[in-house]
Amino acid sequence: MVQYYLRHYFNPDFDHLHLKPGGENGSSDVYSLGYVQNAIDGQVLAEIIPLEDAGPDPDPRFMLDKHKFPAGPNTRVDPQYPNYLLAAANGYVFYLDGKITVKCLLNVRQDISFQTGNIFFVGDMAIHGSVRAGFSVQANNVRIMGMVEGGVVRARRNLMIDGGVRGGAGQHSLVDAGGKLLSPFLEKVEARARDNIVIEKSCLYSTVYAGASIVVRELAYGGIINAYGSVYVGKQLGNKAGIPTKVYLGYDPLSIRQLEKIDSIIAQQSQTITHLNAVAGHLPPETNETSRKLEALRAQRQQLIKRRNDLWARLSLDENYMHNCRLLVPGRIYPGVELSIGRAFLTIDSIYDKVVCRLVDNEIIIEHLQHSHLGAPQ
Repeated sequence: MVQYYLRHYFNPDFDHLHLKPGGENGSSDVYSLGYVQNAIDGQVLAEIIPLEDAGPDPDPRFMLDKHKFPAGPNTRVDPQYPNYLLAAANGYVFYLDGKITVKCLLNVRQDISFQTGNIFFVGDMAIHGSVRAGFSVQANNVRIMGMVEGGVVRARRNLMIDGGVRGGAGQHSLVDAGGKLLSPFLEKVEARARDNIVIEKSCLYSTVYAGASIVVRELAYGGIINAYGSVYVGKQLGNKAGIPTKVYLGYDPLSIRQLEKIDSIIAQQSQTITHLNAVAGHLPPETNETSRKLEALRAQRQQLIKRRNDLWARLSLDENYMHNCRLLVPGRIYPGVELSIGRAFLTIDSIYDKVVCRLVDNEIIIEHLQHSHLGAPQ
């Protein structure tokens, strides 16, 4: 005899192959299709209730004659509240062979495009295609078996891209890893990692930030490379045309990014203050809306300047560590390369082969690369 009803806290009929655009108030957002139903450890997935509480027209598929959940992998019954079925891991929830299941690895077996929309996932993700321009994905560990072409990828842990990353005209590409980042090449992109970055071939016209060290096995030119540790470029750093290529070592790149943002905001505020000063600089602060805005902007700018100075003070504490930083180039460095290690600065003005650059007595020196120097990450 039917006595119970299974109430779901997810859509039991969800089908990732038939998605509809999101949006509010009649608008349609083709980038937000809801590709996956996320579930986090401890989240309520389903509840068994008396049949009479199920409301009018209960779905006959979920009527139960026994108090028993169709529990599949990575689910558990709440021991304190046995009417609830919980997720036992982070992942996506769905029905598999009649069982409520949570799967920790999301396989996307196509490109990230208008067929999938942007994807935010709480577990690990494998993309059996490319991330197309204008689209974004975020997950824990991420592997992309195609390319990132003008898209945005954020991995809370490690990020592996089999096909490389390319930006271009009007196509901003950003790849961001909370751990390590591995890719065959970077071209016209911004790349960030809290740990090491390894580029198997080339890093061209890109801005790169690494919380540890950076390895580029072949060539790098036309961009900015920031690393807290060392940088290894196997064959060529810079190029014959002398395209500006900057390498900054020894400072935490995340703090450098914060400083860049703060400097940009201060510059914008200074322009606005100059304009308002011409209009209301001679007036007391409370005279009118313009004078009040001027006073508020001055206060905000002073706070940002203090914050910037505090950041620089913290960065200066790392200066002893900077003597461990190295730029290692077993191949060739061309003129046009600018190197900073902490506060020391060096412009490469001639061609060098097989060299290591390091900090000695607050100056950058260039030495012939010995085999012993190659303890750098490779």
